[in-house]
Amino acid sequence: MELSFSKAELKMLVEMAVMADWVMTAHDVDDDERKDPYIKLCQKIYAFAHKNGMKKEIDFIEDIKEYSPNPDWEDESLARTFIDEFEEKTFWDELIEKLSERDLNRKLKGKKAENFHQHMEIFEEFSEKYTAEFCQNELENVEIVAKTKK
Repeated sequence: MELSFSKAELKMLVEMAVMADWVMTAHDVDDDERKDPYIKLCQKIYAFAHKNGMKKEIDFIEDIKEYSPNPDWEDESLARTFIDEFEEKTFWDELIEKLSERDLNRKLKGKKAENFHQHMEIFEEFSEKYTAEFCQNELENVEIVAKTKK
């Protein structure tokens, strides 16, 4: 099988590989062998790009025999922009979801909602409250309150 790419398409392919690599490995502490084939594919894409005109964008690191996006290029790439936007949206979505679920469980006192409709109605009540708060004030009003011992 053979594929050909324009320079613009190759750049986009590399940016997609950067995004995939980030999603797979950015927060890893330990190795995860399930990711190995994907990391090898990213290496293959980086190598192809390096050999096909992207030497300024993709570095070859001699001592470990791996290709890597040049940090300066990566920081200025659309891949970095998309990653940053994704992480920002994910942060707020996850925060709102976790707080809404927490408050829903508190309201129901650990019991299950009568049905899905009731669950979603209560969840949305809290979700809308947190969405409005964070849109207006971001984290300005968020504080950790220590529980008092009974």
